[in-house]
Amino acid sequence: MAKQTINIGSSADDGSGSTIRAGGDLINDNFNEIYTELGNGTTLSIASKTQTLTNKTLDGSNNTFSNIPGSALTNASFTLVDESSTEATISLGERMGLTGGTNLTTAVSGDNINITLNSSVTGLTSLQTETLTNASGNLLVDSATYITEFRGDGSTTRGQIQLNCEVNTHGQKIVPQPHSEGVTNTLTLPAGSDQELVGTTDTQTLSNKTIGVTQIVGNTRTATGDGSTTTFTVTDGTTTDNTLVFVNGSISTDYTISSTTLTFGAAPGSSEAIVIKEL
Repeated sequence: MAKQTINIGSSADDGSGSTIRAGGDLINDNFNEIYTELGNGTTLSIASKTQTLTNKTLDGSNNTFSNIPGSALTNASFTLVDESSTEATISLGERMGLTGGTNLTTAVSGDNINITLNSSVTGLTSLQTETLTNASGNLLVDSATYITEFRGDGSTTRGQIQLNCEVNTHGQKIVPQPHSEGVTNTLTLPAGSDQELVGTTDTQTLSNKTIGVTQIVGNTRTATGDGSTTTFTVTDGTTTDNTLVFVNGSISTDYTISSTTLTFGAAPGSSEAIVIKEL
């Protein structure tokens, strides 16, 4: 409602102004609007008095609120709880610090707090994860002793390393000797170009190896050449596949075996040492 004004006439008592009743009505209307706008229609809300406002909307962009204690507000604080159930209460107006701790870095960016894992992680004594990956390059393990252990379960299962094929459908395991063997040693990989390890059951061809005659386990027969004798006795069942023959320390393949007789193609020379290893 716009402000209503009492007509007081052109001059005193000229009879042209508002009547007393009409003037009083205008006054009542004006006061009713004031009491409605600044109070509850009956009582004014005065700044110097302690009063409760209801159904009021305060526009923060057009008003300044100052010196309001947290005790005067509902929900003026919140509680932080960590994974150990330790709590901290943060009240309105207080600052909350967020630190990264070991191997973590925090940074405020606009309305966000970013928590990132450092590129170099130190001081870990335990790490539980399904898969370790590196987005670029090799996955490096750099311990103080330069030894990486793959532990057993403490009972029946040994520590193992499995190397998979390129599509991860097949894998070969590197497994140590069991606890009962009491073995603590070092296995050094061979030098040289690309090559394979020798297996105990696989069929493989060895090259560039020196094997001492005395290192070969089996039944050993010895003789001395005389320049003419070509036949020597071997154990029945011996074949060229399970026999090694050395003449003066060099392996010979110039022989045949039939039953219990080994026959040289050419007679070993006089005084030449003959060693027959039946494997």
